[in-house]
Amino acid sequence: MSVRNLFLFCVPALLTAQPLLAQSEARIRVIHPSIDRLKEGVKFLVELSPTPALKKQWDKTLDPLIDSFAEGLDATKPMRVDLVFGKSDVGYEMHFPLTKLKGKGGFLLNLDGFGYASKELAPGLFQLTQGAKKNLKIVGFLREANKYASIAPTQAAVPANMPHPITPELQAYLAKGYDVAAELKNDPKDKAGMAARLANFKELRKQLEAGITFKRDEDKSSFELRKLSAKLNLNEAERFLVETELLTVNWVTDIAGKKGRGELSFSAIPGTGLQASAELLAAKPSYFANVKPPAKPAATGRLNFATDPARVGHLKDLYKALRPVLDKRLDGNAKLKEADQKAAAKQAVDLIIDMLDTGLTIHAVDGFMDLTEAEGGKHTLLFGIRAADGKVADQIVSLFPKIWPGFEIKLNAAEVGGASLHTLTLPAKRLPRFQKFFPGETLIHVATSKEAVWVAIGTNAQADLTAAINAAASPAPEMVDPIVGSFSANMSKVVALIEALEPEPAETTGPKTPAQKEREKIRKLAQQAVVDCEPRFAMELKRNGSVIEGTIDVTECALKFVGTIIADFSKQFD
Repeated sequence: MSVRNLFLFCVPALLTAQPLLAQSEARIRVIHPSIDRLKEGVKFLVELSPTPALKKQWDKTLDPLIDSFAEGLDATKPMRVDLVFGKSDVGYEMHFPLTKLKGKGGFLLNLDGFGYASKELAPGLFQLTQGAKKNLKIVGFLREANKYASIAPTQAAVPANMPHPITPELQAYLAKGYDVAAELKNDPKDKAGMAARLANFKELRKQLEAGITFKRDEDKSSFELRKLSAKLNLNEAERFLVETELLTVNWVTDIAGKKGRGELSFSAIPGTGLQASAELLAAKPSYFANVKPPAKPAATGRLNFATDPARVGHLKDLYKALRPVLDKRLDGNAKLKEADQKAAAKQAVDLIIDMLDTGLTIHAVDGFMDLTEAEGGKHTLLFGIRAADGKVADQIVSLFPKIWPGFEIKLNAAEVGGASLHTLTLPAKRLPRFQKFFPGETLIHVATSKEAVWVAIGTNAQADLTAAINAAASPAPEMVDPIVGSFSANMSKVVALIEALEPEPAETTGPKTPAQKEREKIRKLAQQAVVDCEPRFAMELKRNGSVIEGTIDVTECALKFVGTIIADFSKQFD
């Protein structure tokens, strides 16, 4: 794809959005320091790529690609894009700093080179059109003000008295050194504004839901699930857009430190359902509060996310809609060749959904996982999840040999801290892949009790499992941990774990699908990127009074993978 084609693809999406009508509409403001800062960051990432050919994509493609957009623009000043949720569509306002608007080297001539003609309607106001005279289409309006080009889909959105787009509030984000910052802010005292945002979004969702139609060859249950998923996502979006007081998200790539960090801060308008939902977080201790993470894990995660009545209702509807879809997918599963295999798989799926549905009475998603590494490439995986009735898992375990012939099970092999311990022996054909990550191991340990389901694999699995079950049974600490969720991992170890546990792919005779080819390509790029380093990733979400705070930290190795993906993607613009 050429630079021109990329421009023709991107600009209409921004210019054909609906106008920005009122301050009462939910508005997400995004600010970036400058084109120079953008180039500096992208160059750093791409030049981390593992091969000379990928590194060259910066000079060959990406640098000239960015420059092609920047003619007539001041590369040293901030840029801003607003995303506004109106009654009938999502609208955009774009603000780009100018060095020159008209004539050679000007921004208007740059737009014209990409097929967007401009006509001056009044001093500083331009109409943007695309197409030949017979099919001329107005795609937006541009206002020159404050040494910025402000672009919107309607003239009303770019009035003559436009304020400077880089407000002191937005400047404050830039002063903190962020590469990009986004903000959703609503006045908690403006009840009329909140009512207007709600009314606007309800009209918008009618438009969005009306666009969900049957796909060719799609069965009814899959369509209903897709429609329900959209509805539930819109429900969540409505709450956040209408009832948020302040949401900020920012990112900085620390070039000198060769690392990246993202931050999130959220607070809801007092008295709203969203605030009530946030107050449930970190209010009760996790069932696994006394199961401490290992000192040097390959990966570790904790989640204690309370679910309010609205989300419980969402999940209940989702589980109901999932049943017929999964039933049909199992009918077409090429790995399940016999009728009794499919029948057992359907029974197991029904039991799992029953467990999930019953588990909604706990009003929390509560679980943990720890992955440790020992000498000789040995690993231990320990996993636990809270359940309303974990004993249902006994029936699921008993179905394994019927679903996957070759599995051997031993039910109630032992009792561990009041939990029943079952063992599953993997079939011989799955051991080579499994033992690459768990050398010499053949067993998966599953423990069940009324309160939880546990899984352990690897070196010292049973001993670690016993210690964890006993720890969970001890009284919870008086002080509730403010951390709602956390995850820290060497992502190459996580990928290797997934590969060790996933079943052998079904035999196929036809060509690979585009999605399969894309997954294989990304996997190969990842292997190239992390061959000599550890791609560490860490995230944390915690409650600090009435504010929910989050962080994401990535190492140079993880950024190397990102740069590799960017470099490879840029090849289509060569």
